[in-house]
Amino acid sequence: MIQVNIKWKNEQIAAFTMSGHADFAENGRDLVCAGASSIVFGMIGALEDMEGVPPIFEEEPGYLFYTVPEEFVTNGNVQILLNGMVNQLRSLAYSYPDHIKINSK
Repeated sequence: MIQVNIKWKNEQIAAFTMSGHADFAENGRDLVCAGASSIVFGMIGALEDMEGVPPIFEEEPGYLFYTVPEEFVTNGNVQILLNGMVNQLRSLAYSYPDHIKINSK
């Protein structure tokens, strides 16, 4: 199962991790994995392209950690984009509850 953990700071998204494997289908054919990866990497690209947020992340197979640079955490547009990402991931989790879980407190 993919686990997405959202880290909040003063009611703002400050970081997130995505780890694990969806195990919906074999490698290379797993649409849940592809969907989650597309949402997350698309958002990292959008943050850089639209708001100039440098992409600060660590990645290895089955794991991604992304942190929002401190000076961008309170940027309203950055938060709108990140909340959009969380909503897209929740939608995916709603459709595939046995394969992805979003922890956002």
